[in-house]
Amino acid sequence: MKVAVPDGCILMQAGKTFENITGGYVMAGLHEVIYTEETKAKYLKAKELGNSHWRVSSTMFSHLRYNVDCSPMKELSHLFDQDKALEKYGKYTAL
Repeated sequence: MKVAVPDGCILMQAGKTFENITGGYVMAGLHEVIYTEETKAKYLKAKELGNSHWRVSSTMFSHLRYNVDCSPMKELSHLFDQDKALEKYGKYTAL
């Protein structure tokens, strides 16, 4: 899947814990970078024109303390069905 990020916006990828605490409202994503012929052509064109061909990425990881409840949050239950979310994601801590 190709993702285009509009100007002035940030793309953030959520992990499984965030999916769990939001009851599935925000889904965890898979991150994969591939080098295609289209990518190669764009790189060569930028290089030929003297334009930057750098890709800048900033990564931020976080992990909750071991005893933090990561069950679907009741405070967000207006976004999802609490009973279905608890059935799907269950109750657990950030181990």
